[in-house]
Amino acid sequence: MGRHSEANSPVNSSPPLSPGMSSTSATEFVDQSDFEYHVLKEIRSASESQVLVFTDINPSWGEQIVDLINETDDGYSTRKTYDSLTKVLRIKVMPTELHDCCQSWWRLSEINLRRIGDLTDDEQAQLDVLVGATLPFVGGPYRSSRKEPDLFVRSIYDRLPSFVIETGWSESWGALMDDMNLLLVGGNGDIRAVAIIKWKLNRRTRVVSGFVELYDIFPAPTETTTPQRLDLSRQKAFGPSLLPDPARAQPPNDMVYLEVEDLRTVARRALDRMSLFPAV
Repeated sequence: MGRHSEANSPVNSSPPLSPGMSSTSATEFVDQSDFEYHVLKEIRSASESQVLVFTDINPSWGEQIVDLINETDDGYSTRKTYDSLTKVLRIKVMPTELHDCCQSWWRLSEINLRRIGDLTDDEQAQLDVLVGATLPFVGGPYRSSRKEPDLFVRSIYDRLPSFVIETGWSESWGALMDDMNLLLVGGNGDIRAVAIIKWKLNRRTRVVSGFVELYDIFPAPTETTTPQRLDLSRQKAFGPSLLPDPARAQPPNDMVYLEVEDLRTVARRALDRMSLFPAV
């Protein structure tokens, strides 16, 4: 757990489908209106958590369908990713408690950071911690992409976040790597670190296993020597625009830590509510 890695080169992957996923090519639709009607219908007909995958989508369709879903306030919970490089749209419909336990993990991490003095009240007040907000990418190879992370941390002075957490359940590892590349490469250095949490369900035993990895922008850090926590510099966690408390003025390269045992704690609670069991 907690392995560091640099961002991979962008790849155009076509991940195999997992249970809870469906895949449809945009070439099956006569026009954009037909495509948008189908996507909205699929979201509205969902009765449980699932991931809708649409391939072969040109950038104008991708941008506009994300905006359309956001404008269509029907009370449906979704998180959307449109990757203009791979031309893939993924929509998480009705994210599970396990998807959302990263929010509790970050809250516990902030409590720990404040308790040990690595984050002051004034510094915390400068941070936005958001869930599912749409991030637009306006330049580079991922121009016209859209991403709604499971959680991100952003200084109130910045447009893009410094740190993002993405959670995979039905999504393949390849799809999560596409997300990581979109965020780190598409973020053009503003997004400095991405944590990927991957959960895997044994449907026969209802036992869930999982792991978490941390990916940084260049320069790539060395392999972590404390695999039970994620090690982040303050600048990567909170962004370069955060104004440090003048009473302390901690250097931007001082470290903060996200304890993996805290992630296990909140994940166990989420699994219990879903009638699932953690692997031992």
